[in-house]
Amino acid sequence: SYRVTFVDMNNGKFGYQLERNGKVVDADEFSPEKGIEYKGLKVHVKGQITPGDSIGIEKRESFSIFDTFKEAMSWSDKSVSDTSATAKLHQMTEEFQAAFIHLNKARTDVGARLSTLDIQEQNHEDFNLSLAKAKSNFEDLDYSKAVIEFSENSRALQASQQAFGKTKDLTLFNYI
Repeated sequence: SYRVTFVDMNNGKFGYQLERNGKVVDADEFSPEKGIEYKGLKVHVKGQITPGDSIGIEKRESFSIFDTFKEAMSWSDKSVSDTSATAKLHQMTEEFQAAFIHLNKARTDVGARLSTLDIQEQNHEDFNLSLAKAKSNFEDLDYSKAVIEFSENSRALQASQQAFGKTKDLTLFNYI
């Protein structure tokens, strides 16, 4: 957790002291245009600052978007000149943005998974079609015709092997 405390610099300007977990980690002159920057933390302050004002900053690991909607409805009736109400509404806007980013990421993940499932379903249907075709070919086989065709092909193979065996030793010199 961080805490920013604003102090008077005795030169008409304000300074700030940034604490992290109770220890001072940064102190400098405050510039409203620049804000406060420290190791990735950026704080911009709008509104009137007086010496002694402090801002607590804590990271929230999770939040309920429904609670944020409920709070936003109650805070929306506050005056825009109330800086704490404006800051709270700004925080809720950031929570809405974080929630929508998270929802879009989840939506993308689900879409990718659905696409994978669609591809697997298509592959499964193709495989089932191939199995059905093979089964049909096997069931439609005329066994007597297949035996006759196999027997004819076997005899033709034997005849060609015998003819090759007799002619392989013949040469033009043997003929002369």
